[in-house]
Amino acid sequence: MKNRRNNILAATLVLFALFFIRAVLQKEETIKEGKLILLPLAPVDPRSLIQGDYMRLNYAINTDLRNSTIKKEDLHKRGYILLSLDAQNRGTFKGISPDLPAVDGDDVVAVKYFNWDGFDLSVGAESYFFQEGKDTLYEQAKFGGLRIDSKGNSVLVGLYTENLEQIE
Repeated sequence: MKNRRNNILAATLVLFALFFIRAVLQKEETIKEGKLILLPLAPVDPRSLIQGDYMRLNYAINTDLRNSTIKKEDLHKRGYILLSLDAQNRGTFKGISPDLPAVDGDDVVAVKYFNWDGFDLSVGAESYFFQEGKDTLYEQAKFGGLRIDSKGNSVLVGLYTENLEQIE
């Protein structure tokens, strides 16, 4: 009986490790192969007494969504935000879709979202932690740089200035 329990526990741990490694590899693939887009940020306070220095990322697409004709009750808990891209890959809100839409060309991308509370859609990267004392450096952030894969998954790869230079 004890051997069986140990075998089940070992199998569970191996499965957990495999799922974890798979998730990490998918994120690494998105970082390496995904399309870089820049989403405008709305200003926020980059300080937290408990967590240290970080910036809560408030994307301007949430404001665009609130200003659109889309009704709150029409939003699904999960779906895709459609973004139009300019020549510098800066994304602007175009619409939403409950399913992954087929996008043609390089001027539109779909990003997976989670709808937590009405019109604040999460694209999976809602905070950016940085070294203590570097808050003045990150105050100049105007864009969040995300890599997007073909399935709409996103990974935050950095913050960018108004001149589209990555802050390091």
